[in-house]
Amino acid sequence: MTEHAPDFLSILGVPVSVFDSYGHALQLIRHRILSRQRTFCVAINPEKVYRARQDRQLRSILDSAHIRLCDGVGISLAALLLYGRPLLRCTGIDLFLRLIHLSAEEGWKIFLLGAPPDSNAAACRTLLNRYPGLRIAGSQGGYFKASSAVVEQINDSGADLLFVAMGTPRQELWISEHMPHLKPTFYMGIGGSLDVVSGASKRAPALFQKTGTEWMFRLLLQPSRLRRQMVLPLFAIEIFRARLATRKISVPLFADRENRGTSTPQSSNSIRV
Repeated sequence: MTEHAPDFLSILGVPVSVFDSYGHALQLIRHRILSRQRTFCVAINPEKVYRARQDRQLRSILDSAHIRLCDGVGISLAALLLYGRPLLRCTGIDLFLRLIHLSAEEGWKIFLLGAPPDSNAAACRTLLNRYPGLRIAGSQGGYFKASSAVVEQINDSGADLLFVAMGTPRQELWISEHMPHLKPTFYMGIGGSLDVVSGASKRAPALFQKTGTEWMFRLLLQPSRLRRQMVLPLFAIEIFRARLATRKISVPLFADRENRGTSTPQSSNSIRV
């Protein structure tokens, strides 16, 4: 890893950052914020990787991100199969909460965008109570008509970090579209994290978290998610195909460069699968 960007492994063409721990990720993010390097962080799971294979816009957005978290156990297992070692999971909600704690310690100002208004407001109250010293520069529910007004609201707030809770891929699309006009340094989509923090939604019990089967718990609570989960076996099939295609190729070394959405030559000892 360089001082400014994490190493990454390619999972079906989507780069996923390599971190040794949450502390490792926080150290990098802290450095980038303090040095005013604008940073876009996305959480990567099998559904997102599979969708990116058909959606060029989403693929471009994932490529342009500076940090791509191994959010799903499927991504970790895919790395094990393709590269002989699993990627450490760094879930979006857990990193979000750690960043809130770090923001309170550093005096950084945050802006929370997304979720229903009641859930957003309740999450703000909970976070302020849980993390003394936290500075919430502003908040806005996810139901609005004019993004231009929201962009102005965020910029006027003086926020250093912007967390967007709109669900994927809407939150990534919104950040990518408006980031050039926004002033915060750090940007991250956090899905349903505000609903969990507010108590509107229940997070999977510890057993599901440790085993990486939160998706199963959510499916039990919301059977309507079954259609979305159907991409999991399709993702697995693609991983096995990639493994068969590269079984005679030596294990690649990590890439050690920052991907900013522009193509860069690959080293002779790395491959993308």
